[in-house]
Parts: sequence; C-alpha cells; structure tokens
Amino acid sequence: MKKIMAFFACLLITAGWSSLTRAGVVLDEQVTATRSGKPETQTRQVMVQGHKEKMVGSTSSFVIDLDSGTMTLLNPSQKSYLQMPFPPSKMSGQQLDLNLKKTGKTEKALDYTCDEYQGGFQSPTASVRTVGCFSTSAPGAAEFTEFTRAMGVKLNDAKAIGGNMPSGIPLMMESTREVKPENLSMPGFSSEQMSRLKQMIAKQGPQSTKTVVTRIETRKLPDDTFTVPAGYQPRDLPTRAGGPPPASAGGGNPSGSKVPE
Repeated sequence: MKKIMAFFACLLITAGWSSLTRAGVVLDEQVTATRSGKPETQTRQVMVQGHKEKMVGSTSSFVIDLDSGTMTLLNPSQKSYLQMPFPPSKMSGQQLDLNLKKTGKTEKALDYTCDEYQGGFQSPTASVRTVGCFSTSAPGAAEFTEFTRAMGVKLNDAKAIGGNMPSGIPLMMESTREVKPENLSMPGFSSEQMSRLKQMIAKQGPQSTKTVVTRIETRKLPDDTFTVPAGYQPRDLPTRAGGPPPASAGGGNPSGSKVPE
C-alpha cells in the first residue's frame, strides 16, 4: 500500500480520454529516486488510451482500467499477474490532498511551454512537497487531462485523494517526502523496536522522486496493450499469517494492481 500511495502523484500524472476514435498517448519518462542521499535513475513508459493506463517499468508493469474498476500488476519474469479493485478499499479514510496551485512561473520542456504548480501536505507523521510543470500545448494534453480527471473522480469517491489535478501533461514533477519519526507509532512494536525504527528513519532523511518526460507520442494503441498477455498465470494476494487476505484483496477476487515508483 505504501507504493500505491507513494505513486499517487505518478498515477494522477497519467492522461487519456474516452473517445475510441482518438489516438493514445505514450510518454517516455526518466525517474530519479533519492533515498538516504543515494540517487537511482530508471526509465519507464506510460501509455494511456480511453479510460485505461499502462505503466511499464524495468521489472514490472501495471494496468489501470477505470471502467472496470481494476488494476493489474504484471510480472514478466515470472509470467504472472495480480489483480485488485481500483481504488483499493484500504485507501478509504486515508485521503491525500495534493493541493497543487499555479505559481505564475512558466518553463520550457521538450520545446513545450508548461506552467509551474506547487503543493504539499502535512500530517503528524510526514510532510510532502510537490512541484510540477504542466503543459496544455504538448501532444495528447487534452486526452491526458480527461483520464486524469476521470481517475480523480474515482479517488475522490474513495476518499483517497482530495483536490483537483492541473490540466495538461506534467512534463516535470518532483516530490519530496520527509517522515517525522518522533511521531511514529506501530502497534505490536516494543519500545526498543520503536527506538531502533525511529533511528533508522532519521538516518535516511528526506526521500525524493523526480520524473522528467523525455518523449511524447500520440498514436492508436492496440487493444491488447491493456490486457494480460497470453500464458500469464494469476497470483493471489499474500495473506496475513493466520488471517484472511487484506481488505484490499476484495475477498480474493481478481482485479488489477499498481504503480512501480
């Protein structure tokens, strides 16, 4: 669930539209994650068409289908897939308000003008600051916006995301998250265990993720782009020791999983 929440910004940064006569939107992205002061850069591709999105990372990919209310995590190395409802039921009651507001600044990326937005939120245990530059003139911007808004409605209804995302494609997005270990509380942890955990988190420092779009293309995507490849076997969500599957498993019923950050 941490990855799912952590990648909300990325999920809302995906665009599409509902008209089947339009082409899809394909974004190549460079993602740099910095943890404990060590940056690690990877590439990924995001594809959106209609109310469907697919994000392909180095080791896995995921598909979100807003119309069917599912998300599917694909594991090419194991030729397996895991499905969950979208939004997962566990997100309810954990609303994240992105609160992005235009700063008045503009930049250029890939020869397209983009408007800068800033936002963030604070909780007793963490603070997040986000800066993004959204372009409404880049190819596929209208389609991207429509998908983003459709996803926003789903997440708002699930009380997982609050506020509205800006129009356009985020050509650049940077988010920094800092945990406040002094306010952490973990049920079942002894005081000694909590002390060690807090020390470890304090040493890690802020964690940041920067995403830059390196290429944009609009084209009609084949329908099988968003389906499970032939030969892939379904997998069940891991169960808790001595207990039933997590609530987000939807009782073990198939339905998609989510974003690698």
